[in-house]
Amino acid sequence: MTTKIIGNQIDAATRAIVTALDATEQLNLPDLNQSQIDALGTPAFGTLVYNTTEDEAQIYKQDASQGNPGWDTVGGGGPSIGEGSIIRTNGDFIAENLTVGSVANGGNEFTNGFTFGEVTINNGYTVTVENGASWTVFSDKPSSDYEYKRYLAIPSNGHFRIDSGGGAEFASVRNHREYFSRGGTVPIDYSLSSYWYSDTGNGSNYTINLINIPTDGGVLNNNVFKFVFIIRGGFGSPSGYITSVRVNGATLGSGMGSGDNDGSWSISNNGNPGTFDRIECELFRDFNTGGSARWRFMGRRISY
Repeated sequence: MTTKIIGNQIDAATRAIVTALDATEQLNLPDLNQSQIDALGTPAFGTLVYNTTEDEAQIYKQDASQGNPGWDTVGGGGPSIGEGSIIRTNGDFIAENLTVGSVANGGNEFTNGFTFGEVTINNGYTVTVENGASWTVFSDKPSSDYEYKRYLAIPSNGHFRIDSGGGAEFASVRNHREYFSRGGTVPIDYSLSSYWYSDTGNGSNYTINLINIPTDGGVLNNNVFKFVFIIRGGFGSPSGYITSVRVNGATLGSGMGSGDNDGSWSISNNGNPGTFDRIECELFRDFNTGGSARWRFMGRRISY
């Protein structure tokens, strides 16, 4: 048996059960904002709406997130830009409790996850990696001992938990070298790279100024910043010496806390144009004898 619906013979307030529906032009979903959708309470599974707040069609599912019923984007796949989702995107913060793994999400397809960072776990929320699951956070920041804090920011009331047997990796996709010329005050920008190279200089001593060093808003933290300098000897002129170090413009040993003498450096290349020197340095904070926070900068030179 078939029934025809012509024009407006069914009133807008009428609810109807349609066994099958063929739409030759279009199917218009009800336009509801987020507040109106929330007011629906718990609709039947399969309910379709157009969420004007999120600008997307949504369906009410039995398993929308980690086995819990709720609204999910029709088509899924996450946000993207361009034809054929040529650029996939993700946000820079997490404001919900999430679990990576097949048990909580009900399928093997949820075993391994990845996010492009930097990403912050907001206060009050937890990301858990199950036993046998993994979560990888990629970043375009330089690789360093500080990468965990740079790639995944966890406020004081946020949590990141790895269950026994679970795994997490914080991987840099930028580990290239930056070039600098020796002489005067040389800016070494940590936001660009922690690996620097030089084969030219004016023969004079010089100061390195380590800039864009994150402080996390505090005077003291447990972060360690690594720098590597590859310096070619001579190359037509003397190499000069690194005689002082600055951090974000402030000279070590001056204004960085009493008793701080870490700015007294004398590292030079051996002057042979056919050789290279590798200077490995680490920067961190601790307390001086007067109880003030200070920067510590130490390193060593290896000639090749």
